[in-house]
Amino acid sequence: MLEKKMIFLPLVLVFVLVNLLAFLTGSVFKSWEVDPYLVVGANTLLFSISCYNALQHIKVMSQTNPHAMVRGVMGSTVLKLFVLGTAAFIYLYNAGDHKNVNGLFISMGLYILYTWLDVRIALKRNPAKKDGSN
Repeated sequence: MLEKKMIFLPLVLVFVLVNLLAFLTGSVFKSWEVDPYLVVGANTLLFSISCYNALQHIKVMSQTNPHAMVRGVMGSTVLKLFVLGTAAFIYLYNAGDHKNVNGLFISMGLYILYTWLDVRIALKRNPAKKDGSN
């Protein structure tokens, strides 16, 4: 049970670290023309999707089909891409002339970070074969 709770630890650490960085250095972000609230919003969205994906990875681990793991990881990556893409489109449509492109680029970097974490967590939780056969 403790191992299942530990799956969320890297996600929580990144979430807290990015939010603290955005809130504590908000004036530095603003001098770089980055909206810290946009970064926090994207971080929160990515964190929530990554937690959902981690729960899905735990569920997929119990299946005997070897392709289920690959489908789960790829599906979670595509889900995250579509949700973040839709959120970026809605933001750009509603922001008009006040859009913050630098904040969107940081959000895309966070997308890559969370995707890397998702895949890393999934691969570490994949049960290794005991008999050594392929």
